[in-house]
Amino acid sequence: MPAKSSNLTPEEILASQPPQVAAMANRLRAVVRSAIPDAAEAAYPGWRAIGYRHPKAGYFCGIFPLGDHVKLYFEYGAFLPDPSGILQGTTKQTRYVIVRSAKDIKVAALKRLLEAAVALREK
Repeated sequence: MPAKSSNLTPEEILASQPPQVAAMANRLRAVVRSAIPDAAEAAYPGWRAIGYRHPKAGYFCGIFPLGDHVKLYFEYGAFLPDPSGILQGTTKQTRYVIVRSAKDIKVAALKRLLEAAVALREK
């Protein structure tokens, strides 16, 4: 993940997005904060994304608004249990959940993934 900008906020990242995409991203932000309350949120202008770091686990996920949808990326998603089958992707390391509408935000399944992502990397 590129270095974050201390001058840009997550709200500014979302300001350039269509309202429905910003709303979905904000809902995902709330899910991340609820599941991992000690995670630090930061804007990543180079990626036009919002990233999350945990004090012990480091960077574990990011929210990427992409014009007509949002991706919730998991840095080590390939190693996460996914009984709900919502993770997508084929890289050796990352996986993501695509959110095209509010109904795609499966809160319980996302919280399990977020908790597992932090537990996987906690030092």
